[in-house]
Amino acid sequence: MSVETQKNEVVELCNKLLAEDKVKVIIGFEQSDVEGITTPLFMRKTADVERLKWDDRCTSNLAKYLLEKRGKVGIIAKACDARAIVMYMVEKQIVRDDIYIIGMECPGMKKDDGTPSFGCEDCKVRIPPVYDVLVKYGEEIKLPDSKGESSPVENKDLFKRFQDEIDKCILCFSCRQACYGCYCQSCCMEMNKPNWSSSDINAAEKMNFHLAHAMHIAGRCVECGACERVCPSGVNIRYLITEINKFIKESYNYEAGIDPEATPALAVYNTDDCEVGMSRGEGH
Repeated sequence: MSVETQKNEVVELCNKLLAEDKVKVIIGFEQSDVEGITTPLFMRKTADVERLKWDDRCTSNLAKYLLEKRGKVGIIAKACDARAIVMYMVEKQIVRDDIYIIGMECPGMKKDDGTPSFGCEDCKVRIPPVYDVLVKYGEEIKLPDSKGESSPVENKDLFKRFQDEIDKCILCFSCRQACYGCYCQSCCMEMNKPNWSSSDINAAEKMNFHLAHAMHIAGRCVECGACERVCPSGVNIRYLITEINKFIKESYNYEAGIDPEATPALAVYNTDDCEVGMSRGEGH
């Protein structure tokens, strides 16, 4: 089985890196107390490697933990983790030489029912764009036919769809906490708030948060699905960010987390940039 072969190779590699003191810690996965659920594992000595787990339930994006570590750090990175690492490099949050990336060729993660995990159902990036060593899957990986495309929605139904998702939101900010791109010490959505919050969260407040969040990670989202994965209310808002990413790729030929040398489209200004109107397709 390819996943088991990958795990054996990773175990051997982690033991070698720690034994030779090439890294101070390696971030990976271990089995949680709940069957089928994995949690982050921080391996600091070879004995810790015995707890390492690698299978199609290793869904979490581990990249955000790199922001809390100092010194040489190893990380087991799927393609979406590695894309997040690229964005941290681009945004000057980490130094590439401080990170040892064990890239994992990814066949796609799964939910408890065996269906593709959030973000995996339409992901076409299965090989990490950056790595120090690549652990191959060993079998052909079948890619989805499309990425981020869904059934056409009439314009008149777009706002209704957004309202339906917002209605489910309880404004717990779990999506923000899980998002690799949200690493500000002070969130602008809470800077003007008192220490108490109303028990009745209105739709305008929820709408303001989700639209602001979508714009803050426009052109930065690597579509790892973490936001939907952690949502206790089943809010499906990733479609909005996916559409923004598609627009940026079509307009500026930029895709987040692929090229460490590329500057994010919304972080640079050129006089020859296309001028895009409020409605899609009005650029000239």
